[in-house]
Amino acid sequence: MKLFKALVILLLTLLVLPISAENGMNSPYTRFGFGQLSSMATGTSSSMGGTGIGVHNSNQINMLNPASYAAVDTLTFLLDVGMSMGNTHLSENGVKMNAANATFDYLAMQFRLKPHLGLTLSMTPFSNIGYDFSETHPIYNDDEGQTTVTNRYLGTGGLRRVTAGIGYAPLRGLSVGANFSYIYGEIYHYIYNQYSDASIGSRARQYRADVTTYDIDLGMQYQLHVGKNRFTIGATYRPGHTIDDKAYTIETVSSNDTTDVTDLSIPSAYGAGVSYTYDDRLTIAADYSMEQYSTTAFFGAEGADRHRASIGMEYIPELLTRKLFRRARYRAGLHYTTSHYKQGPTEYGATIGIGLPIMNRWNGKSIVNISGQYIHARPNVPGMITENSLRLSIGLSFNETWFNKWKVQ
Repeated sequence: MKLFKALVILLLTLLVLPISAENGMNSPYTRFGFGQLSSMATGTSSSMGGTGIGVHNSNQINMLNPASYAAVDTLTFLLDVGMSMGNTHLSENGVKMNAANATFDYLAMQFRLKPHLGLTLSMTPFSNIGYDFSETHPIYNDDEGQTTVTNRYLGTGGLRRVTAGIGYAPLRGLSVGANFSYIYGEIYHYIYNQYSDASIGSRARQYRADVTTYDIDLGMQYQLHVGKNRFTIGATYRPGHTIDDKAYTIETVSSNDTTDVTDLSIPSAYGAGVSYTYDDRLTIAADYSMEQYSTTAFFGAEGADRHRASIGMEYIPELLTRKLFRRARYRAGLHYTTSHYKQGPTEYGATIGIGLPIMNRWNGKSIVNISGQYIHARPNVPGMITENSLRLSIGLSFNETWFNKWKVQ
C-alpha cells in the first residue's frame, strides 16, 4: 500500500512536470559534452555546498548516497521538491551580457518498506543544454569591399533521470544502498556559417543524440556514536558503460551532407565523504568525488576527469522551541568543480541557506528550504567566456506520519 501511494504521486507528477520543467539554461558552455551536469542534491545538500556522501539523517532525503535511505523513520513519509532561478553575467574580451534562467531541480519521496529498509523514488535532471548566440567578423577585404562571416550557435535539450533507490542497514551503524536510474532525453547542437558574399556557400553542422539508458549508483555508510557526538563516513561508486544509442554529426556544405557516427558513454565515478554531528544541532560535512570523463568522447571531442570537492555545515540553535528562528536550520557551504571536457571552465561556488520549519498543530517537521548561491566559472582557455551567477533556490521538504493506524477509544 505504501509503494502504491508513492507510485501514484510520482506518476501524476511526471504527467505535469514536462509542461513546466523547461531547463531554462542560458550558458554557452552547455554546447560541450552532455551540457551542464546536475547532481542529485536536494535543498538541504545544496545549501551545504552539495555535501551528502557522508550524511545520514532520518529527517531528510539524501540522494547523494543511497545508503542514507536506511535512516528513514518507520511511519515517516518524506516528499521533497525544489526549483531554482537566477541571473548569469557573461563577459568575454570586454563584451558583457546578462542572462536569466530557471530550472527544475528535483522531486523525491521516501518511506520505509520494513525495519532497516528504506525506499526513495525521484526525478532529477542529469544535464541541461541551452544557448543561442552568434558572432560576425571579417574574413578578407577586396576591391568590392569587406566580406564577413556570421557564425550562429544553438543548443537545446538535456537528459532527465528517474530513479528508484533502496537503503538497508544489515548491522548496527552500517548501511548500504543502490540507486537504479533510467536516463532519457535529447542532445541537439547546431552551428551555421553564413557569408556576406552570396557566392560563398554556407556551411552547417548538427550534433544530435536521442538517449535512453540506465545508471547504477552504489553506496555505503558507517556511523559511530560517542555520547552526543556522531561520526559518519561514506563512499559511493558508479560503474561506467557505453550507451547503446549513437551520436550523429551531420555536416552540410552546399547541400551535400556528410554523417559521422560516434559512441556516447556514462563514465565510472567514485566518491567519499565524512560528517560530524553534535547533539543533532551542529553538522559539518565534507565530500570529494571524481568522474572519469577522460574515458569518454562527445562527438569526437575528448572528455576530462571531473573532480568535485565541497564542505558544508548546518546549525540549529534549539531543537524543541516554538520560536521560528531559534528552530530554523542555518546552512552554508563551498565547492570546487572541474569541467568534464577539456575546453570547460573551473567552477567555484559559495552557498548560504536557511530551513524554516512549518509549525502548526499537525506538523512540526516539514521545512521550507531557501538558499542563495554564487558561482564563478573561470575559463581554462584564454579568451573564452567568464561566467558569474547568482541563484535563488526554493524547496519544500514535506515530512508527515502517513502510515500510522487510527485508534478508536
